Amino acid sequence: MITMRIYVEPDDQMLKEINQAAKETGIGKAQFLLEAVDQYLHGGDQGELASTKVALDKAREDLDQRWSEITTLRAEITAIKADLEKTRSAYEKVLITNQELQQSTDQARSEAETLKRDQDHYKDTLAMKDKQISFLEGHVAQLTQSISQFALKPGDEEIKKKGWWQFWRS
Repeated sequence: MITMRIYVEPDDQMLKEINQAAKETGIGKAQFLLEAVDQYLHGGDQGELASTKVALDKAREDLDQRWSEITTLRAEITAIKADLEKTRSAYEKVLITNQELQQSTDQARSEAETLKRDQDHYKDTLAMKDKQISFLEGHVAQLTQSISQFALKPGDEEIKKKGWWQFWRS
């Protein structure tokens, strides 16, 4: 085996990366550089690279599929939001209509109560008038009977003054 020394002058950034990578792998810088050159020259582990490419392609397909699903879901969410706004608008209109109907119902109920009170008052007034009419009819009947008795039976003085036959003529 022939040994040879190769000198390389890396810039500061590359030197930091080499030191960091050597430290992470637990080998020295010289060994790390030799392995890197060997991997570059001989292609390293092609099977690992191929499987990584396959995994990357699968990950891209999954990402594309998920992106498509996200786009579909966003469109559905937008449509649902539009439906929700329409439903809210319709609900608010129904609430307003309900309030108006409630006010109309309350007003009609109030008017019905007023009419019921008026009707009861008129019924009471009519009943009172009927009682007064009955009283007056009875009173008129009594007066008619009293008058008839006076007309039929002349007083003694009248009978003496006129003859009974003359009394009935006039």
